[in-house]
Amino acid sequence: MNVLLSLLLTRKFAAKILTVLIISIGAWTTYHLPLAEKPRFDMGKGNIITTYPGATASDIESNITSKLEKELLSISGLKVFTSKSESGISNISFELRSDVSKPDVVYQDIRDAISRVSDLPAGITEAPTLTIKKSYSLDFMVIGIAGDVPYSVLREKAKKLELALRRLEGIGEVHPIDLRNPEFIIQLEPISLKRYGLTIDDVASIISQRNALISGGRLEELSNNPELVTTAELNNLQALQETFVSFNPNLQLKDLASEIIDSYEKGSAYGTINGNQSILFDLRTNETADVVATSKRVKALLAQEQHALGKEYTLAIGSDLSADIQEKANIVQSNGLIGLALVLAVLAIFLNKRIALWVAISIPVCIFGALTVLASLGQILDVFTLSALILIIGIIVDDAVVVSDKIVSLVEQGHDINIAVVEGVKSVFPAVLASILSTMIAFIPLLFFPGNSGKLMYVIPLTVVIALIFSFIDALLFIPAHLKGVLKNDARLPQKPAGNFKTMNTLIRDTITHYKLILPISLIAITAMTTLSVKNISYLFFPTDGAYLIEVSAEANPKLSLDEVWQQTQQLEAIFESTPEVNYWYGEVSSPTSTWVISLTPSNKRTRIAEGIVAAWEEQLLDIENLNQVEFDIDGGGPPVGRPIDLRIVGGSDNGREQLANNVTEFLSAIEGTARVKRDINQPTPQVEAVLQHRWLNYYGITATQVGEIIKYAIEGQRVTRIFNGKEEVYFRVTLEDNDKSLQELDEITLRASDGRLVPLKELVRWKFNNTVAKITHFNGERVVRVSSSVDATITDPIAVYEQVQTEFSTKHFDGARIVPMGQILETQEAQTGFSIAIIIALVGIAIILLLLFDNIIESLIVLTVIPFGIGGALFILLLHNQVLSFFSIIGMIALIGIMVNNSLVLIWHLKDTLKDKGNLSDVEFVIKGTQSRIRAISLTTMTTVAGLIPLAYGFGGYDNYMSPMALIVGWGCIISLIVTLTIIPSIYLWVMKLNLVPQPSTNQ
Repeated sequence: MNVLLSLLLTRKFAAKILTVLIISIGAWTTYHLPLAEKPRFDMGKGNIITTYPGATASDIESNITSKLEKELLSISGLKVFTSKSESGISNISFELRSDVSKPDVVYQDIRDAISRVSDLPAGITEAPTLTIKKSYSLDFMVIGIAGDVPYSVLREKAKKLELALRRLEGIGEVHPIDLRNPEFIIQLEPISLKRYGLTIDDVASIISQRNALISGGRLEELSNNPELVTTAELNNLQALQETFVSFNPNLQLKDLASEIIDSYEKGSAYGTINGNQSILFDLRTNETADVVATSKRVKALLAQEQHALGKEYTLAIGSDLSADIQEKANIVQSNGLIGLALVLAVLAIFLNKRIALWVAISIPVCIFGALTVLASLGQILDVFTLSALILIIGIIVDDAVVVSDKIVSLVEQGHDINIAVVEGVKSVFPAVLASILSTMIAFIPLLFFPGNSGKLMYVIPLTVVIALIFSFIDALLFIPAHLKGVLKNDARLPQKPAGNFKTMNTLIRDTITHYKLILPISLIAITAMTTLSVKNISYLFFPTDGAYLIEVSAEANPKLSLDEVWQQTQQLEAIFESTPEVNYWYGEVSSPTSTWVISLTPSNKRTRIAEGIVAAWEEQLLDIENLNQVEFDIDGGGPPVGRPIDLRIVGGSDNGREQLANNVTEFLSAIEGTARVKRDINQPTPQVEAVLQHRWLNYYGITATQVGEIIKYAIEGQRVTRIFNGKEEVYFRVTLEDNDKSLQELDEITLRASDGRLVPLKELVRWKFNNTVAKITHFNGERVVRVSSSVDATITDPIAVYEQVQTEFSTKHFDGARIVPMGQILETQEAQTGFSIAIIIALVGIAIILLLLFDNIIESLIVLTVIPFGIGGALFILLLHNQVLSFFSIIGMIALIGIMVNNSLVLIWHLKDTLKDKGNLSDVEFVIKGTQSRIRAISLTTMTTVAGLIPLAYGFGGYDNYMSPMALIVGWGCIISLIVTLTIIPSIYLWVMKLNLVPQPSTNQ
């Protein structure tokens, strides 16, 4: 250190050049960092989606979902997977274990598992799609195009818009919704097939074999080496109509079909934006994109395209997270700037203006230095990083204040400037190092926090630790060099009058003098405050008071067609439209399940929170018929998306599972503090079952598969071949004409027996009418019923509710059915374990540092005494501000543990260091004078920390429901720490001195 100090002291501009260099590089790096809401991380989640048009939920479950789930069970890295099988689609969601170190290996295992399933139904023309969720690849914007024009015209415009979107800088993926594939639809006439002795699959086979494009290679024997190609593509409607079927009689395809049309596949869902039926585009950024900048490019493109399309078409935005990201970033930046101004004001008031300038420059040095390192580690500028920087705006000047205060005090005592700088740094070096390490150790365990919560807030401790390292370098190397120039030009500094802290000096003297009375009173007070707080404070890890997204799902009557469901859901969308807090929304309307995502106006610009809005909506739902179950999930912006209480009734028999689900629903409804209790309700959907007559199947040599395929051809139709028209793929679908899709007509459809005879379907099947379910859900391969509810955080919390459920049902049996917690319950339990470990590590680490510094257990324990006072006081502050104890509040408390120790450490170190100069002073007078001599440094460090946090804590520049409680905890905890450090800690030290437990300095010291 002496070498570095001497180097910087003898080279006048070295420290200034390094300071300017760090700030310049950091500013340039910050300007080019992309802005996002969350840090970049792999969420460890994904989906496997398989489409099978026309298939029932039972068919999907049996032939797709269960086969894929069987393979997934063999993958060790999976924590849980759930599935939903409904008409035409299988959707499996999975989540990796939190201890998986290489998620890409598990993802590859999942791909291998999918590829092992080789016996999926022939009607599946596209392989199952694996989608992996990353924080930067989620949908950030949804747009749509609508118009009062035929679908074919609208689709043409939509395709052009899709291509323009894909070319935009920053766009990684574009997922269309209701952009149907083109098809040639061949509608066969049963009567014509019967007349000419053909079956549906005969015609399908002819079309498939007729459509061909095969390369034969090059004819090298010819001089120009041409390629040989067999071309028989049916690339236009006329060629398809004139497809040759037979010689005798002379038949073409048009002779067998009532109509052959150039159209599109049947839609399974309608896209909707702000109540208008639209073709949607779900946009996702690439890894390096700035969300806000990309959103601006999309909006510019939409404005350009809208101008070109005219009023006949409407281009609309249904979701734009960039607006919410920018709003949150503005909140953090505004609060940060206000906090920075307050910190600078505090420094200007209490320090010499030239000294205050260099101390203030520590802030950009540490902030820009930290951002430069974060960028080199692949991080971006997200809301959590910005909040972490605000959290430490006041903290990073603490060490600079301590060092500058010590140097100035030595100069004021008449020491030579060079000696004052070197000796000042050396005297405070152990305390500064220990305080920096204690704060870092409080944050470091959070780097290893489990689950998606840990991935989300990982950047907070990382940012703090890096900034503290720069603070340490700046305080011990740059500040002394800067102050040498300042003090050299102002060698005669006036003595700072003690009157600047006259009131505090008096308070300290009175308190320490009556230490025997103060200690028990303070102990009783903090015990009472802590007890009162613990009993009355609410506990909700992930509050939703600042939520801006509401996810809605609705189950329509399965008997309704897609168009009828659309009419019913329009009533629900009218409720969204009439709500002033709704900014915009988008959704997918299908039968029976429809979903929407509602974007609310910023929480700072509305009077109702999301819970209040949902409660009002549920009252209006009573007037809507044929929507059997409407569920609202409030997305608070944290990792556990979904309702606070999310229970899965898994396994067992159908009756046992239903009975347990009903009992749990009833029990939850009776618990005080729960609200909007819901359970899955699978309304029966009508079904006609083709009961096979196996005796006749065997007689005619016809298989069950043949019967099923013929029925599928007749009703839903099947794709038999495809071509590429130069722009996109066009499929060929063979089916019956619409007015022939009845049971009477189906009875007359023929199949070819093994001996060539045509057998009518009525000889092979009997029709049976019954009911089935429209949706089947699984949990880890077993059937499941979901029961969920929200909670009133002022009354109860998810863990307390789940414990009551466990107590009630743990000893009861429901034919093998069991209760499995999900969502916030699991996330909260995981977080509790992580916090417990983090707090223990922080306390043990800080204790070890103190023992190494003081080499004495008693003095180390005195320093640690400030922690229970600070934590108890912080809990009491939460109670007074009507705040819940949340995930980020606890992070604030862990941070507070490291921060609180600093002032106490500096004071006890000072008393230990000056004990050899006690002389004839009494113990009381020694402690009083020693404490009073540290008022300026301790008060300044506290005031700068509090000044930097007050704006964020109280939302001067806008309130953030996650970060503001954390700032509130740390800010008020520091104030309590100041009071405790200047009154109770010296009183304890005096009491220990009276007991002769303080180690005395050696005689040669």
